[in-house]
Amino acid sequence: MSTREARTLLIVHSAQRVFAGIGIADPFLRPTISLPAFVGRATPDGPWIVGDELSNAQGDVQVISPIVDGDVTNWEALAVLWHHILEKLGVSPSSNESFTLLGLPAPISREAYERSAQVFFEQLNAPALSIMESPLLAAYATGVVSALTIDIGADETAVSAVCDCVVIPSATLVTRVGITHCIYWFAVLLAQDQAVVSAIASLPGDRGELLYALAQQALADGHVSVGTDSDAFDNANDLGEFDVATALLEGRERDVVQERQKQKDKKKRTDGNEPAIVSFRGVSVPLGRLRFRFHEPLLRPKLLLNEMEGIPVPPAVAAARASLSDGGEPPCMSIPETINLAVSKTPNDRRAALWEALVVTGDGSQIKGLVNEILRVADVFTTNEATEAAQILGEPNALQPHAVRALKTPDYFYEFKERPELMPFLGGTIVAKLVFGDLSGRNYITKTQYNEHGPSVAFAVGGGA
Repeated sequence: MSTREARTLLIVHSAQRVFAGIGIADPFLRPTISLPAFVGRATPDGPWIVGDELSNAQGDVQVISPIVDGDVTNWEALAVLWHHILEKLGVSPSSNESFTLLGLPAPISREAYERSAQVFFEQLNAPALSIMESPLLAAYATGVVSALTIDIGADETAVSAVCDCVVIPSATLVTRVGITHCIYWFAVLLAQDQAVVSAIASLPGDRGELLYALAQQALADGHVSVGTDSDAFDNANDLGEFDVATALLEGRERDVVQERQKQKDKKKRTDGNEPAIVSFRGVSVPLGRLRFRFHEPLLRPKLLLNEMEGIPVPPAVAAARASLSDGGEPPCMSIPETINLAVSKTPNDRRAALWEALVVTGDGSQIKGLVNEILRVADVFTTNEATEAAQILGEPNALQPHAVRALKTPDYFYEFKERPELMPFLGGTIVAKLVFGDLSGRNYITKTQYNEHGPSVAFAVGGGA
């Protein structure tokens, strides 16, 4: 690892989370910092609250998301967030020697390129900066240059089409559905479970707020997943650590059959008939099969129109309801519908390939079985039948998608195995090693260039490339 690589700073934003780390190790390492991309203020003119202080803040605090619907809406708040990250990593602006790779949600506007350069060169004193689009970085993490990325965040999901290393702006969409909506829906379901209601009856506080907090804890503790009656536990193309190809080449077909049977037996043992027990504020709460329905708003947003008296309604859920009832931008569509719309905005000859190169990342990608469930539901947009014109020619229609598949990171990035939410950061690490290792400096801006040409050089090198 060179001195430059050891000092390289990576800051990569996903839909509503930011990952950061310093140094490019071999093998690549997970980010040192992972935190929600939010800041807060107790009063309009009060000090900014960031990180753990925001999570533990008491009283009324206005929580601000600097990036909304993929656009930067509060540059002051975003600069505060970046300052906080550098402080946590031990990088002082007065002695900053870290070449920096910054990943931002797509599409990145000219203003975003220029304002980001201003912050990093004028406030954070970076010696060099490269700005990339996070969906492109996520695609690179899977080893491809064309893909459709689905970034499931807290309050929204961003879907972006990447074709030959270019993020297509018209095929970059945001839908008002995310993990917050799932937590709300799960709280509504829990309110209808008498066993849950009885278990928390002795706890002080409002019942609706208790149920919402219980839903949050169930997610944090890993008790929610997709129901096993889908194909979530039986991916025909994945037998875990078992090397199917090697076994077949060696003539060990019986071993393949036995391994397949083991997978089926495992599915039976984990069919979810036994309730999960959550230790919540000193009481044990049983979670039955309702925990397998946590994800439903991502696939059927209209469920959010169902109300349960007493359950607190987060602003993101209120915005989704307004979008469902009255329209407006961004819309509130299911993830499969958003994928289909994004693909429809790409060139005809690219669509079938994009359906077979989905990259699911973000906080929601950690829900067990969700990726396979998205593939199952999205399969409605594919066909196994040729069109009339293709039938005349006797060939299948190459433009019509015939399968939906998801990509994952290669196994040799073992630090990132089973961590799809870290795909943008992994891609950023790969790009940073290549970009900053190029002594010609074609793909990054130096402080000397910035001082000579001003903020516009950021767009010329990044967005204008």
